[in-house]
Amino acid sequence: MSFRSRVRSIIVNCKKAALAAAVLLLTAACGCGDEKLVQSELAHRQTGLALIDQGDYEGAVGAFNEALQVRVGIVSNLEEDINFYKAYAQMEAGKSKDAIATYTAIIDYDKNNAQAYYLRGCAYMSTGDAKQAAKDFAQAAGHNKDQGEMYAGIYEQLVAAGLLDEAAGYLEQGIKIKGNDASTCLARGRLYYVSGDYAKAESELNDALDQKAVTANLYLGRVFRAQGRNEEAQSYYEAYLEENPNDSKVLYELGQIAFQAGEYEQAVTWFEEGMACKNVINKRELWGGKIAALEYMGKFDTARQELEVYLESYPNDGAAQREFVFLKSR
Repeated sequence: MSFRSRVRSIIVNCKKAALAAAVLLLTAACGCGDEKLVQSELAHRQTGLALIDQGDYEGAVGAFNEALQVRVGIVSNLEEDINFYKAYAQMEAGKSKDAIATYTAIIDYDKNNAQAYYLRGCAYMSTGDAKQAAKDFAQAAGHNKDQGEMYAGIYEQLVAAGLLDEAAGYLEQGIKIKGNDASTCLARGRLYYVSGDYAKAESELNDALDQKAVTANLYLGRVFRAQGRNEEAQSYYEAYLEENPNDSKVLYELGQIAFQAGEYEQAVTWFEEGMACKNVINKRELWGGKIAALEYMGKFDTARQELEVYLESYPNDGAAQREFVFLKSR
């Protein structure tokens, strides 16, 4: 699961129940006029969610701001939920500092909100402020010591930032979390995978999969891919895509597996499916993979035409420019 997917999953899974309860309480406690305001706020929220699905993150932020203006001065679980989605949209729009401010507002309302600390830490990481991110990660872990998925996310963030000593502590804590429920097994499996202990990762992830944790298919695919067992990796990736058809990163991995097996036509199909996904975050690498596969198929004219269009979007890609000159000479 990509970072984007994890963030969205965190928001959706953690907020659904709280939001439903909040709406029931609000509509029961409010008078007719207030109930209309709540419904108006929910309508703006729904507009924001629809705009996120369309990839219009700026528009989504605007819709969430309109929702928050409906009952100015009121702070409840509903407003907290809207702010989480607002911050997500701000991050996707490339406005990390705005997202940090929104997460800070959530923390001001609920100083024990582990998810807000974790996500604000991720936002700080995106600005290059690893020191402040580490502080937020420590707060997140302190407020939720039994959330294995969070430990896995923190570990991956710190490793990516080169903070290996700090990351090691979260790895150790995450693996020690007790429990055999799907979420805990999945988290331990992820941690074993990123630490390179593939045998234990496979065992934990299979336990999670036995409990219908579909995301375990993704990490099992990665476990087998890391060991060069591409056929097994492919079967798990395909199972994951049945529930997550718009994961362009996984489609790229499938394209790479096909490419390495010499199945270039199938590779092109996977790369094209990835490029057709909603909210593609790796279009450049998918496009490059498609062009390379076309060349290996001997379709040099088609590859040159694709590369010409590619260079209109990425004119500063020196390697692509050199390849285009080569293809023109074919």
